[in-house]
Amino acid sequence: MNEKRFRERATEAAAYCRDGGYNQRVVLLWDLSMHSGRRRFVVWNLADDRVEYAFVASHGSGSSHSHIPSAYAEVSNEDGSHLSSVGRALVGERYEGRYGVAYRLDGLDETNSQMRRRCIVLHGWHYTTSFPVWPLPTVGSWGCPVLSRRAMDILDKILQREERVLLWIYK
Repeated sequence: MNEKRFRERATEAAAYCRDGGYNQRVVLLWDLSMHSGRRRFVVWNLADDRVEYAFVASHGSGSSHSHIPSAYAEVSNEDGSHLSSVGRALVGERYEGRYGVAYRLDGLDETNSQMRRRCIVLHGWHYTTSFPVWPLPTVGSWGCPVLSRRAMDILDKILQREERVLLWIYK
């Protein structure tokens, strides 16, 4: 995990959150430039300027039905691409869905403006690992940021007590 790179993005996110009225205690950062088998999804504590948690996260595998993506993400904002989108997103309402607890996402940038329409949500999945599997990739999703069920349980506790949390997905 490249904490320096996360810190740089967290600093940018803190200013964006302050100016936009978003949560100023915690921000979620997902670095799609990192290998999928590494901890590349972090909960950043803005008050203490540090990583609170770091998780492995599955990215979109494209339109193939194999669920075995490349270790490095391609991105798209197009419906049906089954690829993840980059950009800032507001973590929306919590619900119980096919994969358990999930959160709707509202893209805030042109590069991810179709997230809600595409049904791109933050959720857990029993096939996504809790532990780094590098040099192997983790399983793929159809565009959603997907954590292990254990990681999602941790994140859910945080998201239930926080409001207007920003998720920044970048490469």
